[in-house]
Amino acid sequence: MQEEKELARLEDIVAKLLTRFNSLQADKKKVDDLLVQREATISTLQDELAGLKDERGAIGSRVSNLLDQIEAWEASAVTDDDTGDTEQSPEGGVQGTLF
Repeated sequence: MQEEKELARLEDIVAKLLTRFNSLQADKKKVDDLLVQREATISTLQDELAGLKDERGAIGSRVSNLLDQIEAWEASAVTDDDTGDTEQSPEGGVQGTLF
């Protein structure tokens, strides 16, 4: 009789362990799926970041080019100032022609 109680108790413990094990496996599957989703998101964001860095570099080059053009224009305005091609603005500054 004692052995039967012990066996029933052992069966109960094993059943609880199996239930808990199955629950943990389900939780692991959810976490694994979430990890796959997060890795995909990270990959997408890294690609987007690389594209934005490229775009930023291109914009920086364009801005630098524009600044170079403005500096060249200012230099020519100073040179043209000697020839009289600039106009006096009402505020007393010098305004050159852009085109």
